[in-house]
Amino acid sequence: MTKMALKGNSACTAEAPTAAVITVCTHRKRAQPSFAATPVSLPLGSQEAVQTAWIEKIRTAPTNAAANELYAGRGFGLAIEAAKIASGKLYILSAGLGLVAGDQQIPVYGLTVSGGHTDSVSSRVTGRLDVASWFSAVLSSPYSEPWTDVVSENSGRILVALTRPYARMVGQSLSTLEPQALARLRIFGASLASDLPASLHPALTPYDHRLNAVFPGTCADFPQRALLHFVRSVAIRHDAQDRDADHAAVAAALRGVAAPDRLHRPRRTDEEILQLIAMRLRSQSGIAQILRALRDEDGVACEQSRFSRLYRTALEHREMA
Repeated sequence: MTKMALKGNSACTAEAPTAAVITVCTHRKRAQPSFAATPVSLPLGSQEAVQTAWIEKIRTAPTNAAANELYAGRGFGLAIEAAKIASGKLYILSAGLGLVAGDQQIPVYGLTVSGGHTDSVSSRVTGRLDVASWFSAVLSSPYSEPWTDVVSENSGRILVALTRPYARMVGQSLSTLEPQALARLRIFGASLASDLPASLHPALTPYDHRLNAVFPGTCADFPQRALLHFVRSVAIRHDAQDRDADHAAVAAALRGVAAPDRLHRPRRTDEEILQLIAMRLRSQSGIAQILRALRDEDGVACEQSRFSRLYRTALEHREMA
């Protein structure tokens, strides 16, 4: 399959209905949350106490934007495009809000279950954070839909793009769906099997690094690239919704494609990356441009959300200098 064939016509719609397109939320948002809408404002305590405090906090928070307008980043944009092409309803998996419809009005918030972030809820929980239990709790938030309502939109495919941290967080609750619903799942992501319950393994679509040859991108947006590739090359071309047939169609689309050579970028400490960003800021501006320069010119490995955090820190240091 060529790149030209992949792009196709984004205006076409799916012949077979897609019930839902589900993607993960992003650390990058189009508005900054207030202090009160982040875990820093929560008391220290047990996970149950912190969960209760967080849900009560967002229950009373003002709603500022539709979910599909709040999150930013290339991967999220690809998921929106996939939902439009597939005529499926968009949903976002959020560590702070649960399973959120794209058109749902939500508060501007900042929360992650991953460590190493200023808005990580793990810093407020005494003891180890159980991410699966956390997500099950936020499914009761006023902005969340139950899985059963999402899968009942119609009888079509349920397309889910997952990163490994989100697979660990949502896999347990997702696996509780009825067998008929599980058979409609198509899950997109890299190396997810070890992070998902065994009952979800048959839903994993057979994408691998060969996708990078026909649809280039980063590791961070691999799940959404695979999702959009599937919608363009399988979902809109095949009426049948048999899972084995869908997987065979993916395998056929990638057959004969050679995976590009993988770049081995060295890992750098936060301090080293801050220094590189500071040097770039002397003559460049724009978060996307500087991230691309660090990856392509300096050969630095840095995940997008981590870079966004360090970029903001570098800007703050420059303003204080």
